[in-house]
Amino acid sequence: MPIKGIDQKARKEFFATVEKFKNRNDFEQFFKDLMSSSEIKDLSRRYYAAKLLSQGKTYQEIEIMMGMSPVTVNKIHFKTKGSRVLPSLF
Repeated sequence: MPIKGIDQKARKEFFATVEKFKNRNDFEQFFKDLMSSSEIKDLSRRYYAAKLLSQGKTYQEIEIMMGMSPVTVNKIHFKTKGSRVLPSLF
């Protein structure tokens, strides 16, 4: 049985670690060490879909371009709309 509160502790430590990176190479290597190539691909594609949504692309355009299901595009839109951080990163 997992320790109570372990997810919050792990999340806090994860973000604290990410803040420490001084260069892109270390940041990239960190994700390569922890995630499979398919997990990195999925996260990258979700980011790019969010960017396309912010540029006014339609769900259908993104579905065709990215090969994503309408449900996935909708989830990305729902999770990212109103984000205070993402627009400054695009």
